Amino acid sequence: MTYSDIPRLLTMTVVWLLMLTWQLNAYRSNCTATLALFVLFTVLLFVSGAEIALCRRRTFLHECIEPKSLLFRWLRRRQLLLAFELLKSAGLALLLLVSVLGFNARHWSLLFADVLLVGLLLPRFYLALNDQLRDQYRFTTARRWAMWVSTLLLWLESMMVLVFTVSQDYDGLRWQEVITYGATDPDVLCSTVASFAGLAAAVEALGQWSVQNLMRSLQDLPQALMAAISFMVSASLQLVLAYAYSRALIGAVARPWTMWQLNPRTDD
Repeated sequence: MTYSDIPRLLTMTVVWLLMLTWQLNAYRSNCTATLALFVLFTVLLFVSGAEIALCRRRTFLHECIEPKSLLFRWLRRRQLLLAFELLKSAGLALLLLVSVLGFNARHWSLLFADVLLVGLLLPRFYLALNDQLRDQYRFTTARRWAMWVSTLLLWLESMMVLVFTVSQDYDGLRWQEVITYGATDPDVLCSTVASFAGLAAAVEALGQWSVQNLMRSLQDLPQALMAAISFMVSASLQLVLAYAYSRALIGAVARPWTMWQLNPRTDD
């Protein structure tokens, strides 16, 4: 790591610190403060997503479509693309802020280690792609690769914990009992966020219940079906959460404006 890598690492560390601060202060943060943090994370996620989306747009329009065609004139418009990325970023930001409320010391240690990992991967990917890709695509591609490596590692770790670690004993319970008695709602002052946090806690509890009771529930078809669905939903949610966090880190160092122009002769 060189001195030029330190600002990048510090910027991503700020993202981690903001999430930790939110968890520690959610019980006394009103809806206004919560909304401000939600907007901040939406912007981070949007910056990263917009860079990738604009890069794909530029590549597709340059390589696949005739510049004078009607399809080119329609697809070169950015408004719909950016609106979709903004909506997606808002959903991911809400999931991220709600999910971290239930994190423990293991989660925070892992997420900080991921900051260090991404900080080490980025300059190596930049160098590895030197003379391999055009400069206009090299840095965006390196950031996207680092994001997906981070996502995959975080998701695999969360699945290993889900399968091999017993944080709550739900053995022998039915899924209705888990939702009623097993899920602990996080302490959140803002009622809107508290509703989503309660739903996320219920999904997490059902995921743990499904691992402990899937084989036991095979004699009871409704319970077995619910266990299978709960496991798939929990695994999918963990994947999306890992993606949201990794994308937020990359959003702190992304440069979407480098992908804004298509070509001075063909762009708007």
